[in-house]
Formats: sequence, structure tokens, C-alpha cells
Amino acid sequence: MKLVMSVVVLMCVGVTQTQDLMSPTLDIVSELKKITSMEEKLHALQDEVRELRSKNEERVKVAFSTTLSASVGSKYIGPYAESTILAYEHVFTNIGNAYDSNTGIFTAPVKGVYFFNFVLFNPFEKPTGLTLLKNNKLVVSASDNAPGLDTEDTTCNSVSLLLEQGDRICLELMEKRRIYADDWKRNTFSGHLLFTV
Repeated sequence: MKLVMSVVVLMCVGVTQTQDLMSPTLDIVSELKKITSMEEKLHALQDEVRELRSKNEERVKVAFSTTLSASVGSKYIGPYAESTILAYEHVFTNIGNAYDSNTGIFTAPVKGVYFFNFVLFNPFEKPTGLTLLKNNKLVVSASDNAPGLDTEDTTCNSVSLLLEQGDRICLELMEKRRIYADDWKRNTFSGHLLFTV
């Protein structure tokens, strides 16, 4: 009888140990589900990063910066009886090719908010002045009368504008005024797209 009891006890201990091995305290199935869930989230994040990179590559890039200049020495432009569009012929940059150096006109390639800036240098005893036009309508101006106590003056202006695709921006020399250009490149016209809408 003792032998039978010993065998029964050993069998019970063996069954308990076998159950412990088959159902450990770590739930392997639950941990595998967690790993699978993390892999799915990682794949979703990788897809999102690819999409953001693609959108960034597709984003329209527009920026230009130009100057009136004289290749050697200096030159005067104007005065004219009527306001005249200035073509800033020396182009530093023209990303997106929206600025035409032959006409002096910037044409918005997409609807968005654009920033424009222009600087006007006046070294002579004649008044000067520029007007920034949007579709031939005045937006902002900058002018300078003949220098008084000093012999040189600089003025500037800037503006942010909501433009539709195809809107045109240019700088116009005011009537009966002139502008000076030299190889120091002190008269500039620049603009860039801030964001599309």
C-alpha cells in the first residue's frame, strides 16, 4: 500500500510539474499579440513617413531675387512721362521660374500667400519712387525725394499678399522719377511663396 501511495504522490507531483511547464507564468500568446500589434503600428508609422516625404517633394517651391545693375559703371533709368514697369535683369535666384527678367513680371504659379520686398537706392538730386502692382493695381509704394543734408538715401517696402494662380506682380517706376543702378546692386526685388491655400 505504501508503494502504491508513493507512486500516486509521484504521479501527482509529475502532473503538477507538467502543468507548470505547459502554462508558465509568462503568457506567450498574449506577448506574441503585443509584438504583432507593435509591428503593425511600426508599419503604419513607416507608411506615414513615406507619405509626408512624398508630399514635401510635391510641394511647390517658389522664390526669386533680382537686382537692377550695370555691368560696368552706372546707369540711370528714367525719368519717363508715364509710370513704367521695371525689368530687374540680374537674377540671383528664380526657383520655380515664376519671375520673367525680360518683362519684370512675377506670375503666381499657385494660389497662396506670397511675400515681396523691394529696396530703392537714390544717390542723386532727383526724386525716385517705385510702386508694387498686383494685376496693374497699386498695392504699396516707396519713394524718396532728392537728398537733403546727405547725398544718398535708401528706402524699401514689403508686403504679404494672397494671390490666385496667374496673378501678376511687378514694380513700376513712378512717372517723372528716375532710378540709378550700378555694379553695387543696391536696387533689389525679391519674393517667395510662404504657403499654398
